[in-house]
Amino acid sequence: MDLFQIFSNIYKGDGGEAVVLAAISKLLNTTHNGEENYFLLPKATLKDINGSREVDLLLLHPVFGIYAIEVKNWKRLDFINSRNNPFKQANHYQDMLLSLLQKKFKNIPINIEYRIIFPEVSIQDGQEYFNKNPYYKNFENHIFFKEHLQEKDIFKRFFNASNSIMPNKKRFLEIASMLVPSDTVDKNQRKIIPVITKDEILFFDQKQLSILNGYTGGFRIIRGVAGTGKTVILTNFITNRLKEYNNEKFLVLCFNRNLVDATKKSFGDSFQKKNVAVLTLMEMLDRIGFDYKNAKIDKSHGIEVKYKAFESDAALEEFRQKFRQRLQIKPIDYFLCDETQDMPAGFMRIIYEEIEDCIFFIDEAQRFYPYTMKTISEVFHHPKFEKLSMRGRVKNLKNVYRTPSNIARSAFEILSMDNSLNDYYKRSFYLKDGFVKDINMVLEDGDIFIENWEKMDKLEALLQSLPKDKESVVLTYTKRDLNLIQEMIDRSGFEGYIKVMTMQSVKGLEAQNIIIHNFGRFIQNNIKHKDIVFRQLYVLLTRTQEKIYLSVDENFLRNQHPNIQKMVQIFRKNQTQRRVKISDSKKENKKTKQQLKLAKLTPTLHQAKEGTELIVAASELFALIGGLFSMAV
Repeated sequence: MDLFQIFSNIYKGDGGEAVVLAAISKLLNTTHNGEENYFLLPKATLKDINGSREVDLLLLHPVFGIYAIEVKNWKRLDFINSRNNPFKQANHYQDMLLSLLQKKFKNIPINIEYRIIFPEVSIQDGQEYFNKNPYYKNFENHIFFKEHLQEKDIFKRFFNASNSIMPNKKRFLEIASMLVPSDTVDKNQRKIIPVITKDEILFFDQKQLSILNGYTGGFRIIRGVAGTGKTVILTNFITNRLKEYNNEKFLVLCFNRNLVDATKKSFGDSFQKKNVAVLTLMEMLDRIGFDYKNAKIDKSHGIEVKYKAFESDAALEEFRQKFRQRLQIKPIDYFLCDETQDMPAGFMRIIYEEIEDCIFFIDEAQRFYPYTMKTISEVFHHPKFEKLSMRGRVKNLKNVYRTPSNIARSAFEILSMDNSLNDYYKRSFYLKDGFVKDINMVLEDGDIFIENWEKMDKLEALLQSLPKDKESVVLTYTKRDLNLIQEMIDRSGFEGYIKVMTMQSVKGLEAQNIIIHNFGRFIQNNIKHKDIVFRQLYVLLTRTQEKIYLSVDENFLRNQHPNIQKMVQIFRKNQTQRRVKISDSKKENKKTKQQLKLAKLTPTLHQAKEGTELIVAASELFALIGGLFSMAV
C-alpha cells in the first residue's frame, strides 16, 4: 500500500491532503536504498503559549528546511474571508516555528517556509481571483494549484527558499526531535548518510544560484570561504545565460592552471569554447599582447616582483591599452573572476571599467601569497582610480558543502588565530562572532589522522593502504621530497590514483584523501609569517573531501612556538580517535570497493544522470545529509 492510500485510509475526507502528500513524495523521490530522506508529517501539532494549532502537512527536510503546508480542498477561492484565511493561517504556522526554534537555539538554524496549496483549483481560476483581489498576489510565491502538483518542473518552485541556512547532522536531529516523536528520530539516525540525490541537486543548485537573483549588470562581489560553491555558481550562471542568450561572450579568469582545469570540468559537456574563455592571468596577458618592455617589467623576474610592478603607472597604462584593443576585436559581455584575491588589483579595476558587467568571487581568507591583495577594497578603493562604493554589491556564502565538519572546524579554528582577518570580516559584515560560529559546516565528520610518516618506507606503507577507487594527493614542502615521492609512486604502481604536489600549488585542488607530508617543518618554517601561515593551513586543510593525514614527528613538537602547540592541540581535539591500519591493505581495499561509489555530476542543471546511482555535484561539492523518513500515525 503506497503513502497516498495510507493517508486516505487514516484521514477520511482529507483527499486534498492525500493528493498533496503523494505529489511531494513523488517529487522528492528516494535515496539509493529506498529510504525517503525527509520527515513528512500529516496533521502535525504545533504548540505555543496561546495553545496549539494543527498543520495539514509539515515537511522536515535536511536540505530544504521546514515547510508548514496548509491544504484547502476547495473548488473555488471565494471561500476566503477574514475568518477563513489560509494565507494568514500558514503565515502564523511559520511564526510559531520561528518562535519555537528561536527560544530553543537563540537563532534560526534552518530555513522555515510556508505554503498554501489548492489541489482542486486551476491556475487560471486562481489568476482570475487574484486579478479581482490583487492584495492576495503578495502571497503568490507561496501558493500552488492543481496543475502545479502534476508537473514536476513547475512544482519544484515549491522548494525555492527565502534563505539558505542549512544545519549539520547533529543540529538537524535536534530540530527534528522537537517536532517528531523522539523514538522515531532515534530509529532513523543510522539512516543519515552524507549524500544528496540527483533531483535534490537540481533544486539545490537553483537555491544556490539565487544569490545572483536580481543581478542586472555592473559589478557584483560573491564572498565565501572554501567549499561554499563559488565555482558552481560561476559555471551555472554562464550556462543558464547561454541557454537564453546563446551569442553572449564570457571571460573567466583564474589564478593558476589547476583552477582553469577545475572550472572547465565543472561545465561538463556544456562548455562552449567559442563563447567562454577560461584563462589564467598570464595566459590572458599573452593573449592581449601585453608588452612587458613597455610596462617596464623584466619578464624573467619571479611572480612576486611582477605583481608589484603590475601596479605601476606604466603597467596599468599598457594593460588598459592592450585590453581595450583586444575587446574591439573580441568583445566580452561578462567577466567573471575566481579567487579574485589572487589577482592584481589594478588590472581587475581596469577590466571592470572596460567591460562593466563583472562578477568577482573572493575569499580573502585564501590569500595564500604575501604579494596578492589583502581585501577586495583594493580594487574599488584603488588609490589610482576614483573610489567606488561597494554598498549593496556584496553577497555572502556561508554554508560549507565540501569539507567534512570536523576538518572544516579545525581549519576555521586555526584561521581564527589571524586576528586581522577576523576584524576585517567583521567590518565587512561577513562575520558577526567568528568563523566557527558564523560559518555553517553541514557535512558529517571526516577522518583526521596524525602520525609520523616522514620516512619514505612509512609513507609508502600508508599509500599502499589507500583505496584505489578514490583520488589521493600527497602534499609536500620541498621539491626534493616531491621528486622522491614521485619516484616511489612510479615504482610502486600508485600512479593513476595517487598524485604528489607541492603545498604551494594547491589552489583549485580537491581530492577524497589529502596526505600532508613534512607538515611540522612547513609550520615551523612559515610561523614567522603570521599574516599568511594561518591562511595557508586553512587552504591546505579544506582541500579534502573525506580524510586528511597529517605527518608530524612527535619529537618535533617539543619546545616549539606556542602557536604551533595551539594548532596541534586543535587537530588533536578534532582528530579521529583511532590509528590508521596499514597492515591489511587488500582487506581495506576490498571493503572500500563494496561501498557505494559516488558519481560526479558537473553542476549544469540539465545533465543529471538517471537511475538510483547517487550523484554528487562538482566532485561531491553538494554532499549533504539524507536518509530520514517518518509519518505520524
